[in-house]
Amino acid sequence: MLIRLLADGGLIVIVLISAVVGIYWLITARPKLSLLAPYVLMAGLTALLVAKLVSLLPIQQTRPFLEQGAQAGAAYINNPGFPSDHALLATVVVMALFILTPYKKTAYGLMVLTVLMCIARVVALVHTPLDIVGGIITGLAGAAWYVKLKHDIFAAS
Repeated sequence: MLIRLLADGGLIVIVLISAVVGIYWLITARPKLSLLAPYVLMAGLTALLVAKLVSLLPIQQTRPFLEQGAQAGAAYINNPGFPSDHALLATVVVMALFILTPYKKTAYGLMVLTVLMCIARVVALVHTPLDIVGGIITGLAGAAWYVKLKHDIFAAS
């Protein structure tokens, strides 16, 4: 039950907390939204593009529960699972919070939750560790836009 809760619900919690903290930051700090929007959009699109390109690599293409003839312990989309979309999205969202806002402690907490979610998805047999690492790396590739954004925001100030 705990594994399923972390594997399926962890991403929802990560996205919701990040959204609430991010919106609070936008309201209180009032950074230029016109600067933020293109970079945030490009971060997500870049992560998705890299994920799709990486998914073409000749890497193990069967989900662990199928290989073991077991029942999946968490929700999954009927695809090979490499790279993990859960790990990708959580990485992009948490890195946005970490890089763009002053709420580092919240971001660190969400990083821990991301790791727990990723472990739960492996334990639930819907991903291999390689799927998770692939998702994190592709998420970081997209999050590279945030570093440029932060430089542009603070250079303009």
